[in-house]
Amino acid sequence: MTAVEWLVDELEKANYIPKDSLIIDYVIKQSNKMFEQQIIEAGNSCAFKQHLHSERINKMSMDELEQYDLEPSYTFGEEYYNETFNK
Repeated sequence: MTAVEWLVDELEKANYIPKDSLIIDYVIKQSNKMFEQQIIEAGNSCAFKQHLHSERINKMSMDELEQYDLEPSYTFGEEYYNETFNK
């Protein structure tokens, strides 16, 4: 649950906003997109990113490296977000 989703739940419980509101659904969707972008940017600017990425690649077998090379290319931030939040 993102911070925005938590806030909306709390506001709904307190009857400050209506449940099942199209406006609220839109706000949550846009906020989650912004959150995803922030996580990706944070990962991309992380000084430790290259070390982690290299360490991961160094542990791969030749078959894994060949498969990795065939996969779509993602930035470290995108990989981090997908592994962390898209479980």
